[in-house]
Amino acid sequence: MMSCLISCWGVAQEASEDQAKRAIELAKVEAKALELFQGSQKLKWETEPLLRWTNPVSGQIYGDVYIWTLDGRPEAIASIYKWFSPHTHQATELQSLSESGLTMTRYGARAWSTGKGLEMKLLADAPAPSDRPFQRSRQMHAIAEQFVAQAEDRSDPTSTWNLRRMPKPIYRYQSEKRGIVDGAMFAFCQGNTNNPEVLLLLEARQRGGQTQWHYGLGRQNSLRFVVHRNGELIWDVPKLAPPWPAVNRPDQPYLVIKSQSAN
Repeated sequence: MMSCLISCWGVAQEASEDQAKRAIELAKVEAKALELFQGSQKLKWETEPLLRWTNPVSGQIYGDVYIWTLDGRPEAIASIYKWFSPHTHQATELQSLSESGLTMTRYGARAWSTGKGLEMKLLADAPAPSDRPFQRSRQMHAIAEQFVAQAEDRSDPTSTWNLRRMPKPIYRYQSEKRGIVDGAMFAFCQGNTNNPEVLLLLEARQRGGQTQWHYGLGRQNSLRFVVHRNGELIWDVPKLAPPWPAVNRPDQPYLVIKSQSAN
């Protein structure tokens, strides 16, 4: 019996590794096929994924997270994942991080045209950004700790849970052209997965000779989310699906493109 258990576990482990490799390949192909623009300016696809995730509680699913930048600032993010069980489809889950409109082609065809993806708001009560990069990093971590994100169960509005903020930013950036002295993207995830559900952008922005902290929030799921900062509700976005066609609208800042792929 013991040898059978070991053998069966080994086969299952090998199958999981093969599925993960296949998902990585498919995600790379999909990301490469996406071309994003802000006006006439083409965004830069950052070819290395920020995160690689799986969620064994939901099933056999593997995903990679990519971003597209302009002048160093992230303007769009996509979680590209492949189901193997209980579903078999592949999906590309996009969220605009832009303060203006974006357009996108997929395999050469227009697939997305949306307005503002998020709004960067002033943190008027935050301390002034430090002149020292290391100290600014500490400031960003301290500010991020003030945010608490919660998700609402899709079928039971009375059931909510706190999302886990990953301890380190998933992306750090600067943009002299955009007046961003320093910036970081934090991810809030469900349980122990690395699958981002809510995104928090923190930026030290220079305007009129003054540098101040700003924040912006974006979704990476169709659930209802609420975010509090220091106990105050600052963000409340509704559940988008079901009905599922609501997340397939190419004029919205959050878009899911579902496709079939061979296992």
